[in-house]
Amino acid sequence: MRRIKCFFLDETGDCRQYLRRYSSGSNTVCKDGYGYHNACSSYIAIVPEDTVSGDRHPHDDTRWPTKCDHCDYVFLETDYWQLHHRRLYRRKDTGEFTTIEEAPVGAMWYADWMPTAWKGQDGHALFVKTPGGDWGIDMRASNCTKPDDNVHKCWVRHGAPPDVTVDKNGLTCAAGAGSIVIGNYHGFLRNGYLED
Repeated sequence: MRRIKCFFLDETGDCRQYLRRYSSGSNTVCKDGYGYHNACSSYIAIVPEDTVSGDRHPHDDTRWPTKCDHCDYVFLETDYWQLHHRRLYRRKDTGEFTTIEEAPVGAMWYADWMPTAWKGQDGHALFVKTPGGDWGIDMRASNCTKPDDNVHKCWVRHGAPPDVTVDKNGLTCAAGAGSIVIGNYHGFLRNGYLED
Protein backbone atom coordinates (compact mmCIF):
# COMPACT_ATOMS: atom_id res chain seq x y z
CA MET A 1 0.00 0.00 0.00
CA ARG A 2 1.33 3.43 -0.98
CA ARG A 3 1.35 6.12 1.75
CA ILE A 4 1.95 9.81 1.08
CA LYS A 5 2.74 12.13 4.02
CA CYS A 6 0.72 15.34 3.99
CA PHE A 7 2.12 18.77 4.83
CA PHE A 8 0.43 22.11 5.43
CA LEU A 9 0.76 25.28 3.34
CA ASP A 10 0.57 28.64 5.17
CA GLU A 11 -0.59 31.71 3.23
CA THR A 12 2.05 34.41 2.84
CA GLY A 13 -0.16 37.29 1.70
CA ASP A 14 1.82 37.46 -1.54
CA CYS A 15 1.33 36.11 -5.06
CA ARG A 16 3.53 35.09 -7.92
CA GLN A 17 2.65 37.25 -10.91
CA TYR A 18 2.68 35.79 -14.42
CA LEU A 19 2.09 37.05 -17.94
CA ARG A 20 -0.85 35.07 -19.27
CA ARG A 21 -2.31 34.82 -22.78
CA TYR A 22 -5.54 33.04 -23.57
CA SER A 23 -8.17 32.75 -26.25
CA SER A 24 -11.75 31.74 -25.52
CA GLY A 25 -15.11 31.81 -27.18
CA SER A 26 -17.74 29.56 -28.67
CA ASN A 27 -15.49 28.61 -31.63
CA THR A 28 -12.32 28.05 -29.57
CA VAL A 29 -11.33 24.47 -28.77
CA CYS A 30 -7.84 23.40 -27.82
CA LYS A 31 -6.88 20.10 -29.47
CA ASP A 32 -5.98 18.66 -26.05
CA GLY A 33 -9.61 18.91 -24.96
CA TYR A 34 -9.58 22.30 -23.26
CA GLY A 35 -12.33 24.78 -24.05
CA TYR A 36 -9.77 27.54 -24.59
CA HIS A 37 -6.13 28.16 -25.47
CA ASN A 38 -4.01 29.13 -22.48
CA ALA A 39 -0.41 29.95 -21.58
CA CYS A 40 0.66 31.13 -18.14
CA SER A 41 4.30 30.16 -17.84
CA SER A 42 6.05 33.55 -17.78
CA TYR A 43 6.77 34.40 -14.13
CA ILE A 44 7.67 38.06 -13.60
CA ALA A 45 7.47 39.05 -9.90
CA ILE A 46 6.23 38.49 -6.37
CA VAL A 47 3.51 41.00 -5.51
CA PRO A 48 1.07 41.58 -2.62
CA GLU A 49 -2.09 39.48 -2.83
CA ASP A 50 -4.30 42.54 -3.34
CA THR A 51 -2.46 43.63 -6.52
CA VAL A 52 -4.81 44.31 -9.42
CA SER A 53 -4.66 41.91 -12.35
CA GLY A 54 -5.84 42.43 -15.91
CA ASP A 55 -4.30 43.91 -19.05
CA ARG A 56 -1.88 46.28 -17.30
CA HIS A 57 1.51 45.34 -18.73
CA PRO A 58 3.17 46.50 -22.00
CA HIS A 59 2.42 44.12 -24.85
CA ASP A 60 5.93 44.57 -26.28
CA ASP A 61 7.52 42.74 -23.33
CA THR A 62 9.24 39.69 -24.88
CA ARG A 63 8.27 37.51 -21.90
CA TRP A 64 4.63 37.30 -23.01
CA PRO A 65 3.76 33.74 -24.10
CA THR A 66 3.32 33.42 -27.86
CA LYS A 67 1.59 30.02 -28.10
CA CYS A 68 -0.76 27.78 -26.12
CA ASP A 69 0.83 25.57 -23.45
CA HIS A 70 -1.34 22.61 -24.60
CA CYS A 71 -1.24 22.77 -28.40
CA ASP A 72 0.36 24.63 -31.33
CA TYR A 73 -2.09 27.54 -31.37
CA VAL A 74 -0.25 30.87 -31.82
CA PHE A 75 -1.89 33.80 -30.03
CA LEU A 76 -3.31 36.68 -32.05
CA GLU A 77 -2.95 40.33 -31.08
CA THR A 78 -6.71 40.34 -30.39
CA ASP A 79 -6.51 37.43 -27.89
CA TYR A 80 -6.51 38.21 -24.16
CA TRP A 81 -3.50 39.66 -22.31
CA GLN A 82 -3.50 39.29 -18.52
CA LEU A 83 -1.32 39.89 -15.50
CA HIS A 84 -2.24 36.70 -13.66
CA HIS A 85 -1.68 35.96 -9.96
CA ARG A 86 -1.20 32.70 -8.09
CA ARG A 87 -1.22 32.77 -4.28
CA LEU A 88 2.14 32.10 -2.70
CA TYR A 89 2.33 29.69 0.24
CA ARG A 90 5.09 28.53 2.58
CA ARG A 91 5.43 24.83 3.34
CA LYS A 92 5.22 24.41 7.11
CA ASP A 93 7.49 21.34 7.02
CA THR A 94 10.38 22.72 4.92
CA GLY A 95 9.86 26.51 4.72
CA GLU A 96 9.87 26.34 0.90
CA PHE A 97 7.67 28.73 -1.06
CA THR A 98 5.20 27.31 -3.58
CA THR A 99 1.88 27.88 -5.27
CA ILE A 100 -0.95 25.35 -5.11
CA GLU A 101 -0.39 24.55 -8.79
CA GLU A 102 3.32 23.80 -8.19
CA ALA A 103 2.94 22.00 -4.83
CA PRO A 104 3.43 18.22 -4.83
CA VAL A 105 0.88 15.61 -3.83
CA GLY A 106 0.23 15.73 -0.08
CA ALA A 107 -0.06 19.52 0.09
CA MET A 108 -2.88 20.67 2.37
CA TRP A 109 -4.26 24.22 2.61
CA TYR A 110 -7.23 26.31 3.67
CA ALA A 111 -9.34 27.68 0.81
CA ASP A 112 -11.40 30.04 2.96
CA TRP A 113 -12.68 31.97 -0.06
CA MET A 114 -15.01 29.01 -0.68
CA PRO A 115 -18.73 29.22 0.22
CA THR A 116 -19.82 28.52 3.80
CA ALA A 117 -21.36 25.17 2.77
CA TRP A 118 -17.85 24.01 1.79
CA LYS A 119 -16.35 24.75 5.22
CA GLY A 120 -15.89 22.47 8.21
CA GLN A 121 -16.97 23.05 11.79
CA ASP A 122 -13.78 25.07 12.39
CA GLY A 123 -14.85 27.58 9.71
CA HIS A 124 -12.11 26.51 7.25
CA ALA A 125 -12.44 24.87 3.83
CA LEU A 126 -9.65 22.29 3.93
CA PHE A 127 -8.19 21.00 0.65
CA VAL A 128 -5.54 18.36 -0.03
CA LYS A 129 -3.72 17.54 -3.26
CA THR A 130 -4.17 13.85 -4.08
CA PRO A 131 -2.58 11.86 -6.93
CA GLY A 132 -5.90 12.35 -8.80
CA GLY A 133 -6.40 16.08 -8.17
CA ASP A 134 -7.38 18.62 -5.49
CA TRP A 135 -9.93 17.36 -2.94
CA GLY A 136 -12.16 19.73 -0.98
CA ILE A 137 -12.63 17.62 2.15
CA ASP A 138 -15.55 19.70 3.43
CA MET A 139 -17.41 19.79 0.10
CA ARG A 140 -20.36 17.62 -0.85
CA ALA A 141 -19.58 14.20 -2.36
CA SER A 142 -20.92 13.49 -5.84
CA ASN A 143 -22.80 10.49 -4.43
CA CYS A 144 -24.20 12.30 -1.36
CA THR A 145 -27.41 10.74 -0.05
CA LYS A 146 -28.59 13.99 1.64
CA PRO A 147 -28.16 16.60 -1.12
CA ASP A 148 -30.66 19.02 0.45
CA ASP A 149 -29.08 18.90 3.92
CA ASN A 150 -26.40 21.58 4.42
CA VAL A 151 -25.61 20.60 8.01
CA HIS A 152 -24.03 17.13 7.57
CA LYS A 153 -20.61 16.49 6.01
CA CYS A 154 -20.07 13.69 3.49
CA TRP A 155 -16.54 13.31 4.89
CA VAL A 156 -15.98 13.99 8.58
CA ARG A 157 -12.51 15.27 9.43
CA HIS A 158 -10.72 14.94 12.76
CA GLY A 159 -7.44 16.47 13.95
CA ALA A 160 -5.46 19.55 13.02
CA PRO A 161 -3.75 19.91 9.62
CA PRO A 162 -1.71 18.18 8.43
CA ASP A 163 -2.42 15.35 10.91
CA VAL A 164 -5.98 14.85 9.71
CA THR A 165 -8.11 11.72 9.53
CA VAL A 166 -11.24 11.64 7.37
CA ASP A 167 -13.96 9.06 8.01
CA LYS A 168 -17.72 8.66 8.53
CA ASN A 169 -17.67 9.14 12.34
CA GLY A 170 -19.96 12.13 12.89
CA LEU A 171 -22.96 13.87 11.36
CA THR A 172 -22.77 12.46 7.83
CA CYS A 173 -24.69 10.74 5.05
CA ALA A 174 -24.58 7.19 3.67
CA ALA A 175 -22.21 8.02 0.79
CA GLY A 176 -19.15 5.79 0.72
CA ALA A 177 -16.99 4.67 3.61
CA GLY A 178 -14.87 7.79 4.07
CA SER A 179 -12.61 7.24 1.07
CA ILE A 180 -12.11 9.65 -1.84
CA VAL A 181 -12.30 8.85 -5.53
CA ILE A 182 -10.87 11.67 -7.63
CA GLY A 183 -9.51 11.22 -11.13
CA ASN A 184 -7.76 7.84 -11.19
CA TYR A 185 -7.05 7.92 -7.44
CA HIS A 186 -9.00 6.01 -4.76
CA GLY A 187 -7.76 6.22 -1.19
CA PHE A 188 -8.15 7.42 2.38
CA LEU A 189 -6.73 10.25 4.48
CA ARG A 190 -5.62 8.76 7.81
CA ASN A 191 -3.42 10.35 10.48
CA GLY A 192 -1.94 12.82 7.96
CA TYR A 193 -1.24 10.25 5.23
CA LEU A 194 -2.96 9.62 1.92
CA GLU A 195 -3.28 5.82 1.69
CA ASP A 196 -4.30 3.82 -1.37
